[in-house]
Amino acid sequence: MISRRNYLKAGTALLAGATSVSVLAKGNEPNQTDASKRSYDVVILGAGTGGLVTAIEAFDLGLNPIVLEKMDAPAGNSLYASGGIAAWGTKFQEEQGHPEDKESFQADMLKVSQNRADPDLIQTYVDNIIPSVDWLQNTIGVKFAKLRKKPWPLNYRMINVDGQGLTGGARLIRYLLTACAKRKIPVLFNTKAMKLLSDKKGRVIGVETMTDEGALDFMAKDGVVVATGGFSSNREMLCMYMGGPLSRIALRGSPYVMGENVTLTRSLGALFVHMDQFHCGPIVEDTHANPNFVIDAGQGLDVDVRGRRFMDEVFTYTEKSLATVKHTPENKAYHIIDSHWDLAEKAAQRFLGMNSEVVIANSPEELAEKMSLAPQVFTKLFKDYNEALENGRLAEMDPPCSLAEPKPLNKAPFYAFPFQGGITATFGGPKINANAQIVNTEEKPIKGLYAVGNAAGGLFFGNYIGGSQLGGATVFGRIAAKHMAANHKKS
Repeated sequence: MISRRNYLKAGTALLAGATSVSVLAKGNEPNQTDASKRSYDVVILGAGTGGLVTAIEAFDLGLNPIVLEKMDAPAGNSLYASGGIAAWGTKFQEEQGHPEDKESFQADMLKVSQNRADPDLIQTYVDNIIPSVDWLQNTIGVKFAKLRKKPWPLNYRMINVDGQGLTGGARLIRYLLTACAKRKIPVLFNTKAMKLLSDKKGRVIGVETMTDEGALDFMAKDGVVVATGGFSSNREMLCMYMGGPLSRIALRGSPYVMGENVTLTRSLGALFVHMDQFHCGPIVEDTHANPNFVIDAGQGLDVDVRGRRFMDEVFTYTEKSLATVKHTPENKAYHIIDSHWDLAEKAAQRFLGMNSEVVIANSPEELAEKMSLAPQVFTKLFKDYNEALENGRLAEMDPPCSLAEPKPLNKAPFYAFPFQGGITATFGGPKINANAQIVNTEEKPIKGLYAVGNAAGGLFFGNYIGGSQLGGATVFGRIAAKHMAANHKKS
């Protein structure tokens, strides 16, 4: 896990691991046409997973790419990601004895999206994820950690990048930056895209940017790729598309993901889809600690700050986080658990080590008092719960408790882990087709314009199989590069 207060340190560490990344210097630009315009085959906006993957694949296919990043270091949501890649049927899974079936994987991708994700995009993901994982391993040199069983729909489908002291996502960015440096792909920081440029036929031919030196235009022969992420940290857009309460949701990812995927493409007539959809997860806003594995323990109770249950504990961490946003005025809850959970003490020490709140007590009364509640709040709750469990009547509680293997709450010490509902990433944006091309409101491709990663709309709705965001950025980044390379050869 990475905290916001350690973000700048992490960004510096990322760049230190790839010090030979080429930063464009004045007078050293390939195919320079004049003092204010620079010409490339591919201009990529954003130095996250999708953008860097696109640049590397484009270069390896013979194109001349450049990556433009508005911040002074990679600053997107990848840095905060666990680094999982959702996949089926890879050699990695086969070798560890956990084969995955294509049909069930594809069916579950549709199921978690409530059958509202674009089936063509899901099909494209499923058909291309195996070679994409191979590419990350063999071409980029990514090292993956040992597979671990996770709750459905993950199962053994999430292949995690071995973070080696960083988040898996931050380590992945370091791998990709190193690959860019090896190929001498220019990555230009402090360069913010302001406007997409198009010709009289409506083809996107470049981007107008603002840099420390002033305005510069970058021209693109084969395409501009929007890889800027979504709009999860843009409070105005969250209010516009999701409503006021959700505009005040806690932030789980980068504070710099501001919706350029929307503002840059709107004037070109892009079709926007799923704009009210996002991924919600637990977070402790002050420390950025992520208690998802705690509230997914399969035991314990979830209560609001008044000590009252307000949801079924069988909910996934995503459902619990969203319920906390919608049903608690403070957007804050506690997961109450006791020492029947083997990892309780370890989890508590982990979060205390991050200066993140955990309440520990030797009795229900003490736990209540430490949370500034009347002692009887928890003595009654624990008594009612334990009796319902013993009598097989948990489903009759209000709300019902539907845990598959519930445990009693009677073994000290007792723990209360706080969490808030937080936004990880938005799912909405300009709709792409299976070639990663952005389409217009008539669903025709806007020539020369692509989107990858969370900048693109259509692949996700409601929820997703964990790891399919980084997986999608990899799959569609490589597809965008291949599509541009194929058209380049024809031109």
